[in-house]
Amino acid sequence: MKHSSIYAALALLPSFSLYAQGNSLEHLMSMSLEELSMLDVEMETASKVKQKLTDIPSSVYVLSNERIQRSGAKTIAEALVLVPGLKVTKFNETSWFVSTRGFHDGLYNKMLVMIDGRSLFSPVYGGTYWTDVDYILADIERIEILKGPGGTIWGGNAANGVVNIITKSSEATQGTYVSAVASANDNYEFSVRQGLKFNEYLYGRAFYKYKEESSYQPNTSDNEIWKAQSAGMVFEPIDADKNWSLRFGGEKSAYRTSLYTYYYDDQGWYDYSSKDFDNDSHSFYAKFNDYQDINSQTVLSYSLWGEHNKDNALDAPGSYSTVDFDSTLITQLSDRHQLTFGGGIRYMHLDFSSSQIDDVDFYNVDYYRRAYDIESANDYITNIFIQSQLAWNERLSTVMGVKLEHFTQNSTTELSPQLRVMYKIDEKHSLWSGVSRAVVAPSYMDSNSVYLENSYYYDENQGYVDYIAYYGQNNDLDNENVITTEIGYRFSSGDRLEVDSTAFYSIHDNVRQHSLQQSGNQAPHVINGVLTDDYEAKTYGIEIGASYKITENLKSYFSYSYLTVEGEHKGTNPDSSQYSESTHDIDSEHLATAQVLWNVYEGFQFDVVGKYMNVNYPDHYVSYTGETFDWQSYSHELAFDARLGWKKSNKAPLFEVVVENIGKKSGYQTDYSTYKEANQESVYVRVSHEF
Repeated sequence: MKHSSIYAALALLPSFSLYAQGNSLEHLMSMSLEELSMLDVEMETASKVKQKLTDIPSSVYVLSNERIQRSGAKTIAEALVLVPGLKVTKFNETSWFVSTRGFHDGLYNKMLVMIDGRSLFSPVYGGTYWTDVDYILADIERIEILKGPGGTIWGGNAANGVVNIITKSSEATQGTYVSAVASANDNYEFSVRQGLKFNEYLYGRAFYKYKEESSYQPNTSDNEIWKAQSAGMVFEPIDADKNWSLRFGGEKSAYRTSLYTYYYDDQGWYDYSSKDFDNDSHSFYAKFNDYQDINSQTVLSYSLWGEHNKDNALDAPGSYSTVDFDSTLITQLSDRHQLTFGGGIRYMHLDFSSSQIDDVDFYNVDYYRRAYDIESANDYITNIFIQSQLAWNERLSTVMGVKLEHFTQNSTTELSPQLRVMYKIDEKHSLWSGVSRAVVAPSYMDSNSVYLENSYYYDENQGYVDYIAYYGQNNDLDNENVITTEIGYRFSSGDRLEVDSTAFYSIHDNVRQHSLQQSGNQAPHVINGVLTDDYEAKTYGIEIGASYKITENLKSYFSYSYLTVEGEHKGTNPDSSQYSESTHDIDSEHLATAQVLWNVYEGFQFDVVGKYMNVNYPDHYVSYTGETFDWQSYSHELAFDARLGWKKSNKAPLFEVVVENIGKKSGYQTDYSTYKEANQESVYVRVSHEF
């Protein structure tokens, strides 16, 4: 399995709110979605200035604990399908792709994912391995999603969005919780959490989760059994004058699969063999953060994180260690003006010695593998930022800021500025707009790794021709960056109907892409693809989220998003231009969901989630061999999930039955990189009890 590591993130996100007090933000984070959406929330800063939650000049969405659990999702990634603008693709039972605003693939590096402020990003490529993003769903308070660039506060890789997973407080998770899941697909899960009370002021919790899943492998007879364990502890005081927390934990996963080796001579492929391969990985982390009131107008927050990951997977070999320190100072200059300063440093040590390019034998090669041209690396990322938040009057407010970030890997320095404006028309209607820039941090996967994969093509004279696709590295790449302009509208009736909509236009520059070379010098059967940064893409679309309270016992939530991606190759290779534009381009993408939560009567719940997808790609693309293939579009796919829950009393266990993809016996395909079998109809039962 692949692992995530620490990222330099800051303890507070001012663009989410205009509140200066650390404890006020903590209180806001702990509120449920119902409290946030149904009440006219006001919070006080150190200077007694009240700001409403609706004063957020960004595209933000919140998933509550209730919606997550009642969606029937077994994983965090699966629950994110409810968020407008997020594309979630299931590759198999253990692998998910999550992206926003285009560039959807398994190595998506343009969205920052965090859990309790600890970044879950890989220092190798900058994205998140969603297989490793796990927690007891009942203990997640809410998930906040910021769509659009967040680089001014969060730095590199927050180019198209931020996902912030917030768990419940230790005080709210006292007692014992146990849960067990079993499905018809031979998937099993067991979770246990124990609340801890050390004294009148210090609370904590400990948790453990075990998963065993059958991971379908396309085009093989393998049916891998993937086993994963995660555990951790949390310590938090409940004293109002103390705001520190300590978290540590780790995870371990393993599965056995067949490793295929292919044999070539100068005439091409002639044989193969297979053997069992044990894929093992583990990671552990520790995080401490604290808030200090300097005076009645100023609060200081700081955090120290550390994480270590080790993996022997052929596509992500190595071990990676990260240490990160961040601090933020928020001061209230006046009743209307808040100033935020911040800075941090991240150190990374990466060990690639287990897989070196010099060790690759092109006549005796694994079916796929990744290798590096360096044995190890020591890397730093440093940053400072400043942001001003000013309420000009009761209706108009602005947010202006800039982050300066230095990457020692390629000795570059980047600026990530933003300007946002909020105008409140009245208590129900508000408008906001913003323009911002963000960058993607450089990665060793781009600059120092190669990826090899056995494949074939059809030739009219030779028939099927086997070859090795060699995806090369490039250590002379400019940093990817994006400039995004957004405009949004919000409506809230205060008790029944809410609508939140955003339109955006982004220009991505220096986007990574492989250019074509018909042959390489490694061997006659090797076809090279050289990584370049000569691709530009324009993306635009809309995102709409709405909720409607039909009755006291019946709630509904809706999401819809539209996206177009138009690419342009800036290089001189016309074949590369054809290939580049078609692999990223999307003529049109429509995604929609509807979630209905029905409390039938006391103790019984019935919930339904509908998922709609319509994705249209360009007519064709050109392969590495010069062949032209038609893209397959995925139009008008509609699927439903249903959940039935029963709880006899408050002290009784909760019994749930969930049916996913109702009626889809043979499954359905959601993208060209996935398979129909990943989305077949499935049934699972979950029993949980808290006492």
